[in-house]
Amino acid sequence: MNVNRSNLESIDHVLVVIDPGEVLPDRPEQSSLLRRAAQVARSTGAELELFCPCFEPSLEMSLFTSQELVNSEKEQIANRAATQLAELALGMKESGLEVMHEVRWDHPFGDAILRKIVDSGSDLVMKSTRSPNYIVGLSQNTDWELIRNAPAHIWFVKDGTSSNGVVLTAIGGAAVDEGIITESDYRVFQIGNLIADHLGVRNRALHCYQVPSVHAYAKYTPLISGTPGAVAHTLAWKDLAEMHGEAISQFVENFGITTDEVIIRRGRPDKVLPEQAEALDAGLLVMGARNLGRWDRLFIPVAAEPVLAEAPCDLLIVKEPVNVDLQEVRHRPSTGKPDIDIEMAVVHPEKAFRTPLAVANADNLTGELRQRILDIWELDIQAQLREEDEGGPVRSSRAGVLKDIRTARREIDVSSTRRAG
Repeated sequence: MNVNRSNLESIDHVLVVIDPGEVLPDRPEQSSLLRRAAQVARSTGAELELFCPCFEPSLEMSLFTSQELVNSEKEQIANRAATQLAELALGMKESGLEVMHEVRWDHPFGDAILRKIVDSGSDLVMKSTRSPNYIVGLSQNTDWELIRNAPAHIWFVKDGTSSNGVVLTAIGGAAVDEGIITESDYRVFQIGNLIADHLGVRNRALHCYQVPSVHAYAKYTPLISGTPGAVAHTLAWKDLAEMHGEAISQFVENFGITTDEVIIRRGRPDKVLPEQAEALDAGLLVMGARNLGRWDRLFIPVAAEPVLAEAPCDLLIVKEPVNVDLQEVRHRPSTGKPDIDIEMAVVHPEKAFRTPLAVANADNLTGELRQRILDIWELDIQAQLREEDEGGPVRSSRAGVLKDIRTARREIDVSSTRRAG
């Protein structure tokens, strides 16, 4: 299936991929991913869609359990995750954001994400990353597979990052036969500009060029907008460097920017980009990536994967149109359904729960939300009493519910203390 979303003119829908185990509605402030996604949504007016694929291999491999029991266990796991994701979404909605959410029982993890990207039609995908040091070879890593195979632009969020500094956009390639600055580079820089404008920061271009490690040539810098470099001792390499300089000068002229908005450094992109991002306190690196298979990475130089591992900030991968070749699945991925209608629960608790004790026992909700639901329930009862009885005696049924609410609060406090211990 061919999906073309390479021309990003506006950001209307952002898919936020949440790894299983990261659904922590009690600590959303600790999630760099959710902070970044909320920032992008507020600055662009985009709708967010939280997506969490879940899967338990042991259930798929069970030989001694009936399929009915296996399916029931899958459903419980997916529904529990969906409930927790719904609570995360509620907090973001209450801050004024438009948020949808979905949990799917689907695998492998990378293919589950790719299937959802195709289905969602998102303009941008955001995902947290904890990439290990990059080792060239056949190493398998979901983030690396998304870099090469995703049919949408991918924003990888580094845990713990908070900088809103300059956007740094990588342009230009070393393959002179393909052109130093190509149409793809212009598109990448335009997308860098779009993101920088939304974030209210500056976008700077970074061009890396590589030359042989020849002592006589080591200090040569190419000509940029009429600024001469040192004398080259090898005419062929001097001409090559001048070609890079002329290409960048043309790039500067075409975009109507000044030369101080372009940084030129000699060296490999996988080394120079992280170094410059740290030096400039960049909040985001933007770069393009070719569509390569695992075998291709053995023989073709790559930069995106090692940059992802070494960059001190977020990384946005701008993708070309790509053919999505997904593994066939025997059954369509099932969607988890929240056990509790959380939005109903915070408006009309008595409609979402049979009793206050049922609220206390809803341990797939955070203690904070359960206490909030009980508070709302108590306030509703008190409001009804004031309206109906004008300060008269409390009806026995109301008194019983109020008593159950107090008991439920104590149970939540006890369970929270046990977890903390």
